[in-house]
This record gives sequence, C-alpha cells and structure tokens, in this order.
Amino acid sequence: MSNLNPQTPAKSLSNTTDKDKLKHLITNDINQLSESVEVVKPNSNDILTKLLKNIDVIDFYLLAFPNIEELRQSYNQLKSELFGETPIYTDTQSTEYKEVFKQWQNISKELSKCKLTKNHYLILCIEQLLKIAEVNKWGLCKKNNFIYLFNGYYWSEIDKECFQSFLGNVALKMGVEKFKGKIHTFKEELFKQFMADAYLPTPQAKINSILINLLNGTFEITPTKRGLRPFDQKDFITHQLPFEYEPEATAPLFQKYLDEVLPDPDKQKVFAEYCGYIFIKPSVLKLEKMLILYGTGANGKSVFFEILNALLGTENISNYSLQSLTNDNGYFRAKIGNKLVNYASEINGKLETDIFKQMASGEPIEARLPYGDPFILNEYAKLIFNCNELPKDVEHTNAYFRRFLIIGFDVTIPEDRQDKQLPQKIIKNELSGVFNWILKGLDRVLEQKNFSKCEAIDNARSDYEKQSDSVQLFITEMDFKISVNEYILISELYPQYKMFCIEDGYRPVGKTKFIQRLKHYKIFVNRINVGNVAYLSNNH
Repeated sequence: MSNLNPQTPAKSLSNTTDKDKLKHLITNDINQLSESVEVVKPNSNDILTKLLKNIDVIDFYLLAFPNIEELRQSYNQLKSELFGETPIYTDTQSTEYKEVFKQWQNISKELSKCKLTKNHYLILCIEQLLKIAEVNKWGLCKKNNFIYLFNGYYWSEIDKECFQSFLGNVALKMGVEKFKGKIHTFKEELFKQFMADAYLPTPQAKINSILINLLNGTFEITPTKRGLRPFDQKDFITHQLPFEYEPEATAPLFQKYLDEVLPDPDKQKVFAEYCGYIFIKPSVLKLEKMLILYGTGANGKSVFFEILNALLGTENISNYSLQSLTNDNGYFRAKIGNKLVNYASEINGKLETDIFKQMASGEPIEARLPYGDPFILNEYAKLIFNCNELPKDVEHTNAYFRRFLIIGFDVTIPEDRQDKQLPQKIIKNELSGVFNWILKGLDRVLEQKNFSKCEAIDNARSDYEKQSDSVQLFITEMDFKISVNEYILISELYPQYKMFCIEDGYRPVGKTKFIQRLKHYKIFVNRINVGNVAYLSNNH
C-alpha cells in the first residue's frame, strides 16, 4: 500500500501568530497588486476609431445630384431606342427620330454638368457625418470653437489635429479618393466646414448645482441634497479628478503641513474655502476674488502647488501669467475655458486692469484663438498665484484692491526640517482626505455666501494698498500731516517725493498723477499766488 502523505509535511497554521503572518503577507500582496494597476481613462483617439466603424461608403453623385438616377435611366432608355440592337426609331430623317434624338442630347448635356467638385466632397462628408452622429447619439458637441467628446465619464476636448485626422479618415471611408482625402489642406478644409456647419449644442447643466467629477462618480451639491451619483452626459462636465471620493478619508500629514506653514486657523479656513470656490460656477455664487499666496523663502507655497496639481489633475490646470491672461489679443483667455484653475507663479508685469477685474469677478470675457473669431467665455478657470512680490504699478481704486485675497505664508521652514518628499507622500496617500478638507471649505462658502473673516488677510490687503502707492508711502514715512493753515509748494514737495522713490526703489508717478493721489487721500491742493500748494505740515 502506497504512502499518501508527502515526504515533507506542511507546517500547521493552527498557531494564531502564523495565521496573522499569512494574512499580513496576502494583504501586502493585494495592496502591491492594486497599486500597480493603473486606471486607464478612455482615450479620445480610441473612441474616434470606434466611431469610424459606423461610417460606410456613400454615393456622392446621388447626394449631390438627387435626380441623376432618373437622368441616367432616361439617357440609357433613349439610347437603346435610338441605337440599340433592336431600335424603335430607325428612320433618321423622321420627325419622331429627330425629337427623341434631341431629348437624348439634352439629357446628355444635363449629365455632363453633374461633375463633383471639392466643395461637393467637403459639404457632403460633413453633412453625412452629422446625420450619423445624430442617429447614433454620439457624445459630440461644439463650444467656444472647441470640439468635445463624451468618453463615458466626462467631456474631453479633442485636439484640433486629432479631429482633422478623424475627419480625413471619415472622408476616405465614405469613398473620397485617397490622394484627395489624405492631403493636409483637404483635412483642414473639412475641419473648417465642420465648424461652420455643425450645430451640436452643448448640454445645459443644472444652474443651481455644483458638480465635481471623481473616479467613482459625480459628487453633486444642490440646495436639497449632496452626494455621489453616476456619471451623466447631460452634465457637460469637462474634468475628472484623479482619485475616488471617500467620505471618511482624512489627511493628517496634510493637516500637519498646514499647521506648520499656516499656523493661523483663520487663514486655513479661508484657504480651504477658496479651494472649494474653484468648483462653484458664477451662476451659483460670485465672490469676485482671486487668491494670492504671498511670501518669500522656503515657506511651503510650492508644496501646495504640487498637491493641488495632483488633486485637480494637470489637464484641468493652466499656468498662464496674469499679464498673458489680460493681453488684448485674448489668445490665452481662450485656453482657460475648460480649466478649473489657472495657477501660476508670475503676477508682475503690465496688465490690462479692466480685463483683470472682469476675470477676478468671474464676469463674461472676450477671448479668441489665433486666426479665429472672438467669442465670449461665461465660465472659466479661477485664479491662483504664488508670488514673492505683489504688482506695484496698479490702479489705485477699491474696485481693484477688493479683488485680491492675499494669504501670507510668513513661516520660513529651516532646511534641516524640509521634507522634499512631502508633496509626494500627501499625493500618494491623502488626496481623498485633502478633498474632504476642501469640501468643508466649500460648505462654509455656500452657507455664508462669502469667505470667512480673517484679520491677517484684511491686513495683508491694507498693507498692499499702502505698499503699492509710493505717494501714500512717502506721505506716511516722511510724517506729513493734513493741515488747515500750513502748506507746502508742490514744486518743493514733488522733488522730495521723487528722491524718496529713487532711494527706496519705487517708480515715481508723474506730477499730475502725484497731485491726483494727494487729493485721493483727502489732502487739499490749491493754486495760490505762489503756485500749487498742498495743505500739509511737517515738523521735521
């Protein structure tokens, strides 16, 4: 009788410690496996390739000339009656023969006119494509001169070159000759024809709701409910955050980072609120602010920049300077229509103040692409800037300054306490928790209809107003006081001001603007017999 037991018996797992070890090993293996599995997002090229399978050969002649079949039949019938094997009309001199022959000639002339041109191909390819798209309910739409495709999760913008290539392939499948359909100019003209002909209305999203797309669904906030629900093509959401919503997730490492770089709890609250405000459409709430993260040195601003880029997804963020965004040509503004936030480091330089105020307020703005027609953007990215220095050559009005929400990063982190891997640690483990921190800020903004009160932020704006106005700084630092009786000649005061600016590195304003600024600060300026004077006293 053979021995059924193995020569080396397996260890018994009756011991609790051994079972725990095995469970730990299996759990680790599962975690490593799940971390190595990459979530594959639908690719626009793949979807367009699938759509191509619905395209068949079409009869361009029949579509361009609907009566061509009837003409062909009549032509062949008369030809048979005149020249067939058993012709009906044989007497070429008879009246009947001549009448039928003339009819045949006329039809022949009509058929000779039925010649396809490039315009026929361009128009018919696009007409048929749009009909197929409508019948098959493809998620295809046009907004602000951009083409969007619904990929099952969100609406993704299709690159112009990619869509031109798709249109060229459509033409080839419909039967356009190879050496016409593959040439680049033909594809470009197909695209222009599509943009001119396509009526693909954008789905109308709910006006009073806030929608945030995540990997496991759409988080919806309305006046009556909030929570996760399935993706819906009708929402016309153009983003998807690269993580799942987990209502119980926390972010202890992120909170520790905040407590170190922003120890003021009021600053933290406003910070979270603005991050939540990113997701609020102007139709729901307009707070007319842009966020400035201000401070010099190693203070943690760049850490947050990396975290927010990962949280929102780089495809949902643009990084244009304020000067570029306010440029008259509008090219850069056209690029932020489908972004959640424009987050950049550069804020200095000459900017168009009126456009800046419009953008900070979330008002409709004009934009255009190179060689394209202007269009109006009603929804576009919120504005965040990291900066070491605030703009100085600015408009000195409340309408300008009230649009700044300045959060000072005042704590410098010593080099021996800097963790260069901190952003990646938070990104890898805590994005869902950081998102929940943002949601709390979003809830506060919706409830308060405003950002929370923060004395440090108010003071930062007040200081900015003073620091950006060299005239006010001059009056304050030189200890001038408003006077009823005493005065100083402008011809003496203005040179003192210019010297002050040169010594302190400020750009002096002209004499006319200098007088205007004095008047703005309630300093009485008058012309008397000795010249223009400002009613100020100075005991020094």
